[in-house]
Amino acid sequence: MPKFIVPIDVITVHVVPVLAPTADAAKAEAERIVASDRKTWFDHTEPLCVGDAHTEAEWDAQQEASSREDLGRVTIPFPARPAKKTAAARFRAPRTDHHADGTACSPEHRHTTSGKPLTSGCPGRAYSRAECSCGEWSIKHTGKGYVDDARRQHISTAH
Repeated sequence: MPKFIVPIDVITVHVVPVLAPTADAAKAEAERIVASDRKTWFDHTEPLCVGDAHTEAEWDAQQEASSREDLGRVTIPFPARPAKKTAAARFRAPRTDHHADGTACSPEHRHTTSGKPLTSGCPGRAYSRAECSCGEWSIKHTGKGYVDDARRQHISTAH
């Protein structure tokens, strides 16, 4: 079975060596490896790109040609496309705002950054809450920005 090299990520190139019968099968296997073990191998949250699979000879020739072309500029030695959506796309963690008595504050209500009401009849936002549809994560905090940051972090890394 031939060995293929599949480049991953356009910013810092990671290379996944894969044994597969064809280049397409190697690329599919590299995508599976990246999706299943992303937390271990890749320490950032930007979408990863999986490049085309190359034989070792093709990869060496492309690297040599790329290094000859590179005169102080950044080049991308392979055509890349974004990785397929992972399980994270299936989960949601919408933020809801609440009054001090626990009732939900309508999204139409406007507040200052500290939660004081700008809408008449609203007692003000006391806290914000977010719960993930995975059922294993929730957050409650007085700062809505803090809740937004925490839910984005959870959705992008926990699933």
